[in-house]
Amino acid sequence: MKKKLLLFFVLSIISLNSIFAQSRKITGRVTGADDGQPLPGVSIKIQGSDRGTQTDADGKFSIAGAAGEKLVFTFIGYTAQVLTIEGNANYSVKLKSDTRLLTEVVVSDGYVTRAKKAYTGAAATVNGRENENKPFSTPLQALQGEVAGLNISQNSGQPGANMQVRIRGIGSIGADSNPLYVVDGMIINSGDLSRLSTTTNVLAGINQNDIESVTVLKDASATAIYGSRGSNGVIVITTKKGKSGKTQVRFDAEMGSTSNLSLPDAGKPATADQYRTLFLEGLNNYNQIPANAKSQFDVPQTTTSYGLNGKSNNWYDLVTKNGKQQQYNVSLNGGNEMTRIFASTGYFKQEATTVGSNLKRITGLLNIDHTISKRFSLGIGLNFSNVNQNTPSNGGGFANPILSAYFLRPFQLAYNDDGSLNSTRTGNTNFPSVYNPLYIAQNDKKTDSQTRVLGNATLKWNIWDELKYTSYVSIDYNVLEERQFNNAIMGDGRTSGGRGYDYYTRAFNWLTRNQLSYRWNVPNISDFYVDANVGYEAQKSRAYFITSNSNLYPATQPLLTNSINASTPIAGNANTSDYTYDAVFAIVSANYKNKYVLSGSFRRDGSSRFGSSQAFGNFPSVGVAWNVDQESFFAVQKILSSAKLRASYGLTGNSAGLSNYGWRPTAGYGVNYAGSPGQNFNNIGNVNLGWETAKQLDIGVDFGFFNDRLTFVVDYYNKNIDKLILLNPVSLTTGFSNINQNIGAMTNKGFEFAVKGIPVKTKDFTWTTSFNLSLNKNKVTQLVNHAPFLNGNFQVQEGKPFYTWYARQYAGVDPANGDALWYTDGTKTATTNDYTKAQRVAGKQADPKAFGGFNNTFSYKGITLSADIYYNYGNYIQDAWAQYLNDGTQYTFNKYASNMNRWTTPGQITDVPKYVVGGVNNGQSSSFSSRFLYKGDYIRLRNLTIGYDFKDLAFLKKLGISKLYLYGRGTNLWTKTYDKRLPFDPEVGALVNNSTTNQILYGVSNLEVPQVKTYTIGLNVGL
Repeated sequence: MKKKLLLFFVLSIISLNSIFAQSRKITGRVTGADDGQPLPGVSIKIQGSDRGTQTDADGKFSIAGAAGEKLVFTFIGYTAQVLTIEGNANYSVKLKSDTRLLTEVVVSDGYVTRAKKAYTGAAATVNGRENENKPFSTPLQALQGEVAGLNISQNSGQPGANMQVRIRGIGSIGADSNPLYVVDGMIINSGDLSRLSTTTNVLAGINQNDIESVTVLKDASATAIYGSRGSNGVIVITTKKGKSGKTQVRFDAEMGSTSNLSLPDAGKPATADQYRTLFLEGLNNYNQIPANAKSQFDVPQTTTSYGLNGKSNNWYDLVTKNGKQQQYNVSLNGGNEMTRIFASTGYFKQEATTVGSNLKRITGLLNIDHTISKRFSLGIGLNFSNVNQNTPSNGGGFANPILSAYFLRPFQLAYNDDGSLNSTRTGNTNFPSVYNPLYIAQNDKKTDSQTRVLGNATLKWNIWDELKYTSYVSIDYNVLEERQFNNAIMGDGRTSGGRGYDYYTRAFNWLTRNQLSYRWNVPNISDFYVDANVGYEAQKSRAYFITSNSNLYPATQPLLTNSINASTPIAGNANTSDYTYDAVFAIVSANYKNKYVLSGSFRRDGSSRFGSSQAFGNFPSVGVAWNVDQESFFAVQKILSSAKLRASYGLTGNSAGLSNYGWRPTAGYGVNYAGSPGQNFNNIGNVNLGWETAKQLDIGVDFGFFNDRLTFVVDYYNKNIDKLILLNPVSLTTGFSNINQNIGAMTNKGFEFAVKGIPVKTKDFTWTTSFNLSLNKNKVTQLVNHAPFLNGNFQVQEGKPFYTWYARQYAGVDPANGDALWYTDGTKTATTNDYTKAQRVAGKQADPKAFGGFNNTFSYKGITLSADIYYNYGNYIQDAWAQYLNDGTQYTFNKYASNMNRWTTPGQITDVPKYVVGGVNNGQSSSFSSRFLYKGDYIRLRNLTIGYDFKDLAFLKKLGISKLYLYGRGTNLWTKTYDKRLPFDPEVGALVNNSTTNQILYGVSNLEVPQVKTYTIGLNVGL
């Protein structure tokens, strides 16, 4: 009996030990082997069982396991790893990256970081490595064609100029449609601070070699956490951080040249002989004999080339040139488990191909991450930049060299016989009206210098494993100094004896955020957890402006161009403007076995831009996801390796572009009334003005094939925007004609398709590819009193896209007499040669119906070839200056050479009317109509790079060189257009903001600095 009891006791002990072993808590942390960074969302399972978990945002995990059992670690983009549980209770696991697309592993929206499988929103991430060293002056240029739903248009070839950026269509009429920009957690000042006519780009001061990733947030589930500022989408930029391990030093150098894109045949200015032919013919058609041409120009009629003594200029060639480009970057990256540092400095210089246009940039970045203790860590970041630009005028100013290149006639000579620049204003062969652009470029100044400092500090406290506290504070400090000087001899300053403007802008923006994060593992339910985040955020921005204007500068001292040198001060003023935001927010996500995910967010925003009754708004969102590949029945699939269904709905807001004090009735002082000082009301205000709001539905599917070597992402979205801010007429007895009110509404609906893959991978050869397509349909659904209104040459009306051209319909040329014809109405059944009797018709749209990118990289051993293509379809664009360059109107200006295709003989079929001095049809032939609307469809080779990686050369390692990569690159090398009449590059700029709306007149050529193509060579050296 005693032996039986003893045996039972021993067996019980063994059993208890076994039970204890099985229930032992196994913990650890998973990091990337390449960079030592924590990996959130790694799937961890006990081999042969259904037990599993996944890592949290810090890469940590906890699971019950017994000695001898095997843990299987899997993560998209990394090689699976199997670990056998031994005597240890805590493990450090390092996963090695594989060939998959690492940018799709996690998504960070600036508040939380989630594994892609646990994310319910629509977002896309571009790895910074993909765009390093590309010869662009702003990171936005490198993003064109990279992300479905992100439409970027480069309005000018001026380095550092502003760009039009739209996420899922235009988002407003009376406010701004640009997305929100977040850099390392800081919501930055994104408005254009420049007060000169050439704008500055908000991201021109960021070195794209310093960027770790760019995440584009598109749907409400992704953007609602930004509440009142998330309606137009969000672009989140994260800069590089230090990595544990040996200190790595990297040096990058690139240099090359810039040149003009090829000028279309339809846009080439007439030569001297062509102008002579057109002008003499135009005089004859105007019932004057050719001999009378001598009275029009002080030149001999017998001159072979219609110019003085046979001399002539090609003005386009004179104001454009080949430029130089160079950039250099040095970075240091390293640290240990306690402290990690990334530091870099960069220099970038680009000359545009137009005289007087260039940019120089100096940048510096320092990111330090320090683990103070097991519970505390501290991160500090500092990003510095100084950008200097020289910018010529755009648009209708006669100081615009591109305008001069078209308006000046070939026989107006740039240089005198002695080689000096011609500044004579008398005589037709000199410059009686339009100025010599070379003299202007040499003697005028238009510069801006912008210094920007972005700083942030983050303190993290792991109160316990499940509860964490994060305190974040950041600043965005901008100083912009702008200077414009117009000389006293020729140009815009001639009548003022020289004219100078000085602008000083200082903007200080700070943000603080305090956030608690809690992870609750639901008891008694395996692999079911809830993540919850709550926080408070406050932001304040203050801007200070100084302006001065003065005239009468010393004409004999061209170097004395500062305001102190002027004899006559004209005006000077200073003012400030500020706004504040504060918010409370909550983010919750429930995840069951990484199979079913339910997420939600809520933000309550307060803004000083609205009155007390409208100062606060609530912005919720909800999202769901079903990872079908986690179901047991999915295991039988052979080709389809992953599948995910997701949907989201939420509410976001917009107040960007509005005045900080627009809701307040305000008065201004300094008014002269009957010789006495006074004041007047300058804003009627509206205390009931509130946010524009957008309700967005998104339904998406993600598929992976062949172990996710090929992935498809498809999204459908429906965004309904209401409470649009529009001008509503009021009684003139108020002293004003209209008031801002929340009245309008419109929709954006569309589909997005994105494909990424590695079709071929062998030992020596790899082909990676990506393709994306975006389809968007915009429609205005509500206006003030349902009445349409004009926005330039667009008509804004209910039921039509916002950017709808409103034009008379051109019917061609009457073969009998060469007159221009227009259709009388939209039915196109009858024509007239009287422009005033033709009805304007709402027709084509300026916004593209479809756009996207197609990118490929081929690698063979050490050789790499990559090509990026961008395409645009379905929009029409306008030549705003056609009325001056066609049909003999404004005959003292030069014309397009395409006027040589004019009607000359009865019965001739052509679309160019006969040439008449003063214009055909009493000058109406060149008035705005569909004649000057062109298809904006194009395909462009944005980037082509070929390089060689000397990774296998042993002698390099002996020299301490760990990496050496040589490459050659070209940008904008080839463009295919689909309208032979198009006289300019299809990626056109835009006129200034319209007074009726806050939107630029998209799709309008305004004689901007032309876009450039670049040829560069470079090297990357790693130590």
